[in-house]
Amino acid sequence: MEVEELMRATLREAGYGPDAIGSALPRIMRILDAEDVRIAAGRTLSRKEREYVRVQLELGLSVSEVVAGL
Repeated sequence: MEVEELMRATLREAGYGPDAIGSALPRIMRILDAEDVRIAAGRTLSRKEREYVRVQLELGLSVSEVVAGL
């Protein structure tokens, strides 16, 4: 099962409705992607790097593209 599908099912089981899931899920997925970037980088990111990662993920770059940019 894909992570997004798993998160959607988990939120549904927790009692969240479709509107809440639809608005929260993109933010949750960006948070998980940002954590993937940190893990791939193998170190704690600085505040500026975290901001860079956030912007890049919001622009639609993949985790590997963001890591390559660091």
